[in-house]
Amino acid sequence: MQLAMDMGLKVERRQIPEEELSTFEEAGACGTAAVISPIERIDDLENKKSYIISKDGQPGPVSTKLYNKLRNIQYGIEPDEHGWTRIVIE
Repeated sequence: MQLAMDMGLKVERRQIPEEELSTFEEAGACGTAAVISPIERIDDLENKKSYIISKDGQPGPVSTKLYNKLRNIQYGIEPDEHGWTRIVIE
């Protein structure tokens, strides 16, 4: 969320109504271990409906940009402006 805000994107944390899923152009699951994993589709098994998010099965441009930014911070290629990383020496 922080990187998205840093990039000037509008960030919201809220529940998503099912009706809104058909309007998505990109979606991803985020976390420190997963970084950002693109979501290709969301299935509603109860109502036997599927929402295709990634039409070509590939991450979208925003997901790709967020992924690359976080990985570059993790590898020290870009500065860690938020103090997320620590150098560990044995």
